[in-house]
Amino acid sequence: MPDTPEQTADADADAGSAGAELDAVAEHLYGLLPDDFVPERDAAVARARESGDRELARAIGRLRRPTRAAWLANLLARHRREQLDGLLGLAAGLADAQRTLDGAALRQLSSKRHQLVAAMAREAGRLAVQAGDPAAESVLRELQGILEAALARPDIAAQVRSGRLTRTVSYTGFGPEADPGATPTPAPPERTPAAPDQTDVAEADPAAAERAERERAERARAERERRERALAEAEAEEDAAHARQQADEYARDAALEARDAARNRMAELIAELDAARDRERDAAGAARDAEATAKSSARAAGAAAIRTARARARLDEA
Repeated sequence: MPDTPEQTADADADAGSAGAELDAVAEHLYGLLPDDFVPERDAAVARARESGDRELARAIGRLRRPTRAAWLANLLARHRREQLDGLLGLAAGLADAQRTLDGAALRQLSSKRHQLVAAMAREAGRLAVQAGDPAAESVLRELQGILEAALARPDIAAQVRSGRLTRTVSYTGFGPEADPGATPTPAPPERTPAAPDQTDVAEADPAAAERAERERAERARAERERRERALAEAEAEEDAAHARQQADEYARDAALEARDAARNRMAELIAELDAARDRERDAAGAARDAEATAKSSARAAGAAAIRTARARARLDEA
């Protein structure tokens, strides 16, 4: 029998409520220090189970603890949103300069990018000190790698902006690919008058000038092909590195999930053991009480038998 509109509305409301609860828990967890994440998450899982919402408990259990560098990025997203948006706003300009091979614009934006990334890393270091968990220089360098990756890849930028980044990411490429038909946009060349002897040679020997022009075109084409091969090799290495990184991260996440599941199961077994111990303690107390009662009943029965024997003896004497 199909659901009624009222049932469908109730189901949608329940799903929305569950999503809101998970979002609230995640918002709280990713605002904590990294070392506090797992205990707080496990406590949230336990509360969800106690309330009977096992689906929410499983969803909370799947939340991953952030690396220290990811935690720093989350600090920036939570406490320095405007500055972070300003940095990530450079991505569009960098992409345009890369696609059009505008060398002058690319150099200018790259210089500004390096300055802002370094400044944001320093600011994250100050936030970490204020939070009571200072960051090592190596972690700040990892944060710079995350910010560089966010400038190059919109998906990473979205993760950084969310304030719930969990992993340390990096990007070793050179930004978006250039348009196939794009030509470099170099800075305006300095005007230098042609030497008189070169002009004379070009006018006197048009064939030599044509050969020179062909040689220059051939050298430019060869250089272009060399750069294209180098780019293809770099991209292949990058793809392989990303594949290894993804595989390692999947393996790490699986190991962490297995560990968390084992911890949760251990907690359940400990709780079951404690309950069994309580039951054994209660049963042992009841057994002692029953034994004492049985002994008392045996003594009373013996005394009654003695009285009965005495009464029978007196009756026989009469």
